[in-house]
Amino acid sequence: MYDAHRKPNPPSFLGTVGLFFHTIPSAFLLGMALSAQKADDTAFVWFVALLIFRYWRTVVNICFCFRYRIAVPTHDLKITSDDCTVIVPTVGPQGNRSYTEMVTAILVNQPTRLIFSTNTNSAADDVRAVLPTILADIAKGLTAYQLQHDLGSIEVATEILVLSANVSNKRQQVVHAFQNVETEILVMVDDTAIWHPRFLAATLPAFASDKVGFVGTRKWVKRLPRARDPSATFAVGLWKQYITGFWNTVGGLYLVRHNFEIRATNAADGGVFCVSGRSSLIRTNIVKNTLFTDAFLNEYVLRFGDRFPGWGPVTADDDNFMTRWVINHGWNVKIQSSKEATMTTTLGTYPIKFPEQCKRWSRSTFRQNPIAILIDRTVWVKWPLTLWTTYFPWLYNAALFWDGLTVYVLMHTDLYAQSTHRTAMLCGLVGFIWTTKLVKTIPWFWAYPMDFLLYFVIPAYPLFAYWHSLLKVYTAFTFWDLAWSGRKLPKTQ
Repeated sequence: MYDAHRKPNPPSFLGTVGLFFHTIPSAFLLGMALSAQKADDTAFVWFVALLIFRYWRTVVNICFCFRYRIAVPTHDLKITSDDCTVIVPTVGPQGNRSYTEMVTAILVNQPTRLIFSTNTNSAADDVRAVLPTILADIAKGLTAYQLQHDLGSIEVATEILVLSANVSNKRQQVVHAFQNVETEILVMVDDTAIWHPRFLAATLPAFASDKVGFVGTRKWVKRLPRARDPSATFAVGLWKQYITGFWNTVGGLYLVRHNFEIRATNAADGGVFCVSGRSSLIRTNIVKNTLFTDAFLNEYVLRFGDRFPGWGPVTADDDNFMTRWVINHGWNVKIQSSKEATMTTTLGTYPIKFPEQCKRWSRSTFRQNPIAILIDRTVWVKWPLTLWTTYFPWLYNAALFWDGLTVYVLMHTDLYAQSTHRTAMLCGLVGFIWTTKLVKTIPWFWAYPMDFLLYFVIPAYPLFAYWHSLLKVYTAFTFWDLAWSGRKLPKTQ
């Protein structure tokens, strides 16, 4: 409480009293410990405790997911696409099958300016080389994106700049473009992100509140074609198809789970674990100042003065840093989760690089969540429910160990030992655990029911979730690895 009142915008009296609710987890643990001492079936008490501990946040998030409301346009909203500048940090179009769609989607949304900030001069030349063809096709309405959405020909009014930061560093590439941003809203976009044709119109209403400084959106993964390899035998070709589809599905489920988390927590207390850097909107005055750029470019992990320099500067985790910076400086975050406010990307492609991306994301969690919880500490007051449903659980939530422990404890209860239907009891618990893994993933399986049969009924995805638990343990002990896993880049120039 003392710490909260030392910060800017201290909590109200009710907010201060509300901090006592942070003692609920320890009170729950104490209550279960006391109950276990007095109970005849101690193992059963701990079995119930494990179920509550494991699934209470799932129930809470389901409730708030249904209570979520998107910000809708109002007659007094003064911010339009004319007030937006888009920055795309990029390594160029080479090898990027989404580049034309990405550029077309941005230009269809008609921001005032589009800035490409490349990592090398040759990448800048490559961008300049492909732009005339893309612009000519847009003017004729011939791009695949326009044909898909039945948009017809479009006159491009957006000013386009191509810059070279001469460094393979997303943070530095973004900052390099700041000097050319003159609008009220800055939009940062990955070079694999494809917007809905009404993306800006659907997301900008979130800024109707003057307290909102940062806006996140709904994420989706493009379902990739799964053609049979004609040079392979029938069995080998079928297996390759299955593996290709599996990794694409896992990539889709990864982002669908994130959509569920951020939708629920944002409805609960305005919280979010991270506003994805794939496509985010922020007020320009938040980031276009010396304090932000110095901190953004010089973030270190576990740095304690000259005695222990720590690891850094951190090149990944840019979206986590920005999320923490925004709330630490008194701004609110709003998530726009709707079909029109959707960014589609490619993820889980084959040959496989997705596991390397999973390592990077997991390491980001182990680097950034402790900073938010122990160093910044803003989340304790601003997002108390999100703290306990996301920030803490993401550090210890490894399905393999918790699910295994739950089954193990059940098998040591007197209830199980004395039952004449042990197999049914065990199968019921395993079936329940398996079914709960559908809670966050239903949108993908609803859209692609065949994937449900191929990768959930055949338990490929649940097995991946357990493999990911082992990966989390590995990344917890290698969090200082700052490599941008999943993308090979030339060395910093």
